[in-house]
Amino acid sequence: MPSDGVMILITFGLIIFVPLAVVMLILLIARNSRERKKKNYKGFAQGTVEKIRPGGPDHPDVLYVSYSVKGVQYQVKETLKLKSEFIKLGGIPIGQRKTYKMGKLAKGDMVTVQYDEKEPSRAIILGNDGMVTG
Repeated sequence: MPSDGVMILITFGLIIFVPLAVVMLILLIARNSRERKKKNYKGFAQGTVEKIRPGGPDHPDVLYVSYSVKGVQYQVKETLKLKSEFIKLGGIPIGQRKTYKMGKLAKGDMVTVQYDEKEPSRAIILGNDGMVTG
């Protein structure tokens, strides 16, 4: 029978490992899903940014884009992915700022949409890749 110290270490190890493994699995599934869509969606269209719903502490910003395929109007929405940039004073990092992975966006801007030619309502916004959502 293991000692109490060993059991405590095993318990703490499981408390840390199980949630970490679940998060890693979810991130892997999400990344593979987007890569599969990029591979299978063969159609491309120019879309127009309709709105950006600002996020908050509990939810990320959401990008709404409208696009047209063969005269039919569609809309796709995605959580905006972020990238971090260091704020430096001289050469010393003093903080960070998060910006959209796609750069500055505003209503009316043009973006590229990649869609499923069999079902054009299924689409992704190109350049909005990543996991960080704020």
